[in-house]
Amino acid sequence: MMVLKKKEIIAASLVVMIGVAGYLNWSYQDTLRVADNEIYQETSKKLGEAQYVNSDAVETEPSPETTEEPALSEAASDVAGYFEQAKLDRETSRSQSLEILNSTATNESFDEETRKEAQDRILQISQNVEKETAVENIAKAKGYPNICVYVDEGTVTITVQKDGFTKDDATRLSQIATEQLGVSSSQVKIVEYSQNV
Repeated sequence: MMVLKKKEIIAASLVVMIGVAGYLNWSYQDTLRVADNEIYQETSKKLGEAQYVNSDAVETEPSPETTEEPALSEAASDVAGYFEQAKLDRETSRSQSLEILNSTATNESFDEETRKEAQDRILQISQNVEKETAVENIAKAKGYPNICVYVDEGTVTITVQKDGFTKDDATRLSQIATEQLGVSSSQVKIVEYSQNV
């Protein structure tokens, strides 16, 4: 009986740690929090990465041998690469979480309640993926092609890059998230991507 209790505690701890790890991975970054149509800047760091800076890119003068077009092209490529990598990291993290949850959900040595919690979390992750895709697609249609949305535990983190990003952009993105996901603006974090580190 004591062994069964230990297994229940271990399984519950795994489920909680998966959720916390996913949240921490996306919450340690510079953010612009939108609440009541006001933007509040919060400074923190994303684990394992350099600090984001929510300011304009440092302007450098092109050398006489180069033109601005290749530099812009390279910058656009860097931005696109960042967002592709962010989405890949998001999916990799999710796959690892789902693997553990699937293992827990199908392992009959765990009690029924623990397996059900794991199954519920799997369903929640699946729903979060659909929500993220919906918000990203709408935002892209509204003029934000470089965007990555992460939904977890009632919070929404939107990382976006747009030249001349303003308070109005942050408000617009927050409204898209609140309308699509049924969350309040205080649950939405908007992160402006900057190439400065």
